[in-house]
Amino acid sequence: MNKINTYEDLVLERQKAEARIATQKLIILENIEEVKEQLKPFLYLLPVLNIFKREEKGSSLLKGVASVGIDLLVGQNLMAKSNWFARLVVPMLLKAFSSKAISVIR
Repeated sequence: MNKINTYEDLVLERQKAEARIATQKLIILENIEEVKEQLKPFLYLLPVLNIFKREEKGSSLLKGVASVGIDLLVGQNLMAKSNWFARLVVPMLLKAFSSKAISVIR
């Protein structure tokens, strides 16, 4: 950066700074668009993964009993000899589906 001696030098430096800022804004916007394009396939998965969304308000005793029952019956008894991944995923899916079913019934 050169030493600014006159008002014209100051105006010129301001114009240069504004041009650099505009260029950087365009670069950032282009990068954001690239990220959006790369994430577009994952946006189609959001409705599917929405079953894992927790609803804090309105959790009922029935949902809690169903969750504990799934843990005790499925997690410990029916899947005792399964691999660790199945013991982790199957109860989680059953809880999600039972929670959705209970909320539909209510």
